[in-house]
Amino acid sequence: MSRQSMRRGASIVAATALLAGGLALGSGTAVAAGSADLGSVGSSDAAAEQKPHAVTKTASNISVTKQVVGNGKVAPGQKVTYRTTFTVPSGLDRAITKIKDVHPAGFQYVEGSATINAWNLIGGQKTVNVTPEVNVEGNYIRVANPLGWLVSSIDAKTLTFEATYLVPSDAKVGEALDSGLAFDVQFFQTSQGWDPMGVFATIRTQNLGEGVASGSAGLGLGSSDGEGGTTGSAGSSIIENPSDFIADIISGVIGNGS
Repeated sequence: MSRQSMRRGASIVAATALLAGGLALGSGTAVAAGSADLGSVGSSDAAAEQKPHAVTKTASNISVTKQVVGNGKVAPGQKVTYRTTFTVPSGLDRAITKIKDVHPAGFQYVEGSATINAWNLIGGQKTVNVTPEVNVEGNYIRVANPLGWLVSSIDAKTLTFEATYLVPSDAKVGEALDSGLAFDVQFFQTSQGWDPMGVFATIRTQNLGEGVASGSAGLGLGSSDGEGGTTGSAGSSIIENPSDFIADIISGVIGNGS
């Protein structure tokens, strides 16, 4: 056997072993190096699980629900969306003129993600993109409408504000991070709100796709989504079609070694 063929064979074996090891991690195989870390956050995870990721509060006749969209969990370096909904179950109509969304320290607003769903004189209830004021030092973003967004019990006119944030890559797994809210109502002399509000985002461990995408860019196994978060495209490829993924890598090794 030629020396070139031997080198090629060794590269294929190494590549296959490396990927097989990665797949084993995804299936839950214990790894000595990581087991201590997983054990150390177990109690914190249990406590964080008890923290609510959706809360409803009332100011006058306005019912306000803020929630972390999904199950309330997000991994370091990934994105999380908060949704706040205003309703008036009964009584006087209200006009909300300002919404201040207070996020956990270190979270970064994702440009272009903020939307308002509100009732409009023309078109009725519809969703539009909005550009908020971003205050990094104060850990909040804010949107305003001098005329006010109408909230009414008549025909269920509601107001919903959504915004997405990038979680810091060094966020500690197991922590539950609180958030807040403030808003102005037409003819109210003071702002309403709660800070903190008791709406928590719980930091979870990265899954296989997130780990590969965020940690292996130098190997060509991940891609950025342009906002600092990751798409997890390589990780998804491994999970959905592992045999083809391994074959592609081996082909690349053969090509590089020939």
